[in-house]
Amino acid sequence: MKKLLSVLLILVLAFSLVACGNKGGGNDGGNEGGGDKPKEKTKLRFAVIYTALGDFWDMCGQGGYKRIEELKTEYPDYEIELECTAAAERGLDAQIQVVENIIALGYQAMTIAAADAEGLTPVINQAVDAGMFVLTMDTDCPNSKRTAFVGTHNENFGRKLAQFAVDWVEGGPKVILNHGAIAQLGMIQRLKGITDVLNENADKGAELLDYQSGVSGGPDGQALCEQMMLSFPNWNTTMCDSAGGSVVAAVWEENKWFDAATNHQRCSVLSDDVNQVINAVKDGLATCTLVQKQWQWAYYGVDFMFKKIALGQDPGTDFYETSTFYVTLDNVYDDDMYPTRG
Repeated sequence: MKKLLSVLLILVLAFSLVACGNKGGGNDGGNEGGGDKPKEKTKLRFAVIYTALGDFWDMCGQGGYKRIEELKTEYPDYEIELECTAAAERGLDAQIQVVENIIALGYQAMTIAAADAEGLTPVINQAVDAGMFVLTMDTDCPNSKRTAFVGTHNENFGRKLAQFAVDWVEGGPKVILNHGAIAQLGMIQRLKGITDVLNENADKGAELLDYQSGVSGGPDGQALCEQMMLSFPNWNTTMCDSAGGSVVAAVWEENKWFDAATNHQRCSVLSDDVNQVINAVKDGLATCTLVQKQWQWAYYGVDFMFKKIALGQDPGTDFYETSTFYVTLDNVYDDDMYPTRG
C-alpha cells in the first residue's frame, strides 16, 4: 500500500511540473502560436488645427498624413493618431472651443494656425500648462508659450506680392487690395510688406490706393472689389494677399480682361494654389499667384511633434521657414510645381 501511494505522489508531482513548465511562454515557446506576446505599441495623439475648412487646408493636411505614413515605417513601435480639423465657423471663439476639446481629449501635441494671435494666446498657454507640446503654423502667436512657428515669412510674402506688381506694371502699380482677416498676425505682417515695397517705389508711381479686409468670396466680395475700383478709377493693379482670389478673378472675367499675360499696364496678383486661382492664371484672369508650400506646415509639424513626444528632441529653432514661388503662364502647367496635388 505504501509503495502504491509513493508511486501516485511521484505522478502528481510530475504532472504539476509539466503544467508549470507550460505557463507564460518562456524560451520553449509555451504560447499557442509560439514565442512571446507581441509588444504593445505606444499610442500617440496629435492634432493639426486650421483656421477654416477648404481646399487650401486639405492640401496642408495631406502633408501631415504623409509624414504619419513615413513614421509608421521608421518607428513601427508607435501607433500615431492624427486629427486634422477646424471649427465649422470661422472666428476666434469657435477656434478656442476646438482647442479646448483637444486638451480635454488628452492629445499630447498640436500644431495650430491662429485665427487671432492675441486672442488665442491664453488657450495655447492653457494647453502648454496642461503638458501639451504646441507649435503654430501659417500665422503665429509669438507671445504665447508655443515652442516654434512653422510657415511662411509673412512680411516677405507681402513684399513679394508687391514687388511682382512693381516689376510688371509700366508706370508703377496703383493697387487695390483684397486683404485677409485683420486680426491674424500673418495678415498684419503681409500688409506691412506690401505697403513697405510700394512706399519704397513711390518715385516709380507705386501706390496703395485702398484695401478691404476679410473678403473671401461670393457676390458681396465681388461687389466690394468693384466698389474699390469705382472709387479709384486710376487703379491698374488688383491684389489679394490671402483667400479671396476667386473674387478678383470673377471681376476680371466679368469685365473681359483676358490679357494678363501681355498687358503691362494692368495686372492681377493673387495668392496660393486653390483650383480657382490656378485656373485664373491659366485663363489669363490673373497675371500670377504667389504660392506657399502649405503641405510642409503639417508635414514638419507632425515631424517635430513626434520627435519631441517620442524621442525628446526639440525643433532646434523657433521659426522653421517654408518657401514660396510665383506661378505664371510660364510654369502653371508644370505638375512638379504642386507636390501635394500628386
